[in-house]
Amino acid sequence: VSKAGMGPYSSPSEQVLLGGPNHLASEEESSRGRPAQLLPSTKTFAFQMQIRRGRFSVVRQCREKASGRALAAKIVPYQPEDKTAVLREYEALKRLHHPHLAQLHAAYLSPRHLVLILELCSGPELLPSLAERESYSESDVKDYLWQMLSATQYLHAQHILHLDLRSENMMVTEYNLLKVIDLGNAQSLDQEKVPAPENFKDYLETMAPELLEGQGAVPQTDIWAIGVTAFIMLSGEYPESSEGTRDLQKGLRKGLIRLSRCYAGLSGGAVAFLQSSLCAQPWGRPCASTCLQCGWLTEEGPTGSRPTPVTFPTVRLRAFVREREKRRALLYKKHNLAQVR
Repeated sequence: VSKAGMGPYSSPSEQVLLGGPNHLASEEESSRGRPAQLLPSTKTFAFQMQIRRGRFSVVRQCREKASGRALAAKIVPYQPEDKTAVLREYEALKRLHHPHLAQLHAAYLSPRHLVLILELCSGPELLPSLAERESYSESDVKDYLWQMLSATQYLHAQHILHLDLRSENMMVTEYNLLKVIDLGNAQSLDQEKVPAPENFKDYLETMAPELLEGQGAVPQTDIWAIGVTAFIMLSGEYPESSEGTRDLQKGLRKGLIRLSRCYAGLSGGAVAFLQSSLCAQPWGRPCASTCLQCGWLTEEGPTGSRPTPVTFPTVRLRAFVREREKRRALLYKKHNLAQVR
């Protein structure tokens, strides 16, 4: 049973093969002598309502015709010259099996689109799910952080950087189970220098200082993004001043994190986690494994010895979510996001 109270989990599914007219069976797949199986195609699924939009993709709910199972279809338009880059997300997802990552069930490629059939994470995004409550506690924050760090530790063990661990890419399903989604910006660690995501300047508030300096990404780049989400949950605000893009970039580079913005009554462990995960220098941040072992996230003991949990009203977080939705709408308009016909 996980820290989130879920489990036991089912065994990993079979490897997902890429269907469609442009099926790319690898030499490894061909040499295994696997029995023939029906590859997915547009006739395998019935597409339904749109549930999410991104700068480079659209996500629709879909139904597997044979079983009636509800799933999510991420549809990514591409040009022929971008085919290799678009397939990067498929190559990452097909070998990932973790309870806090959205699972890939099928995939197929047409001359114009990559379609990834994924586990349907039907719950709200992380911050709206908290904002819907009257209040929440530091313990609630720790539970969500443990889940996202567990997923991040697994990704890094697979030599994958997520590079887009904003709270918008974290869904809360039933029983408060958190799912990290959208590996569209993911990069392999098996390269000399991991480049910054193409769209990182759209989300300066969550981008690590090393990306702004053009130094390339490292595993601790993902830790910075988690630290930003932790700060927002513990304050209802971004950790840096957002008065103009230039001032924001200067603040990020200097590590000017304003802990005074956090809610009153935070434990010393919470403050220490924010300070370490939001260190301006990547080498000063802990890795995901070290975070999972820190006393604040793992502290246990008899009920009587635990401090009374501090609760936070959601007024500030609700205002933060409303403002972020306005900015998201402006961003969509600015980029005239990908349309699927």
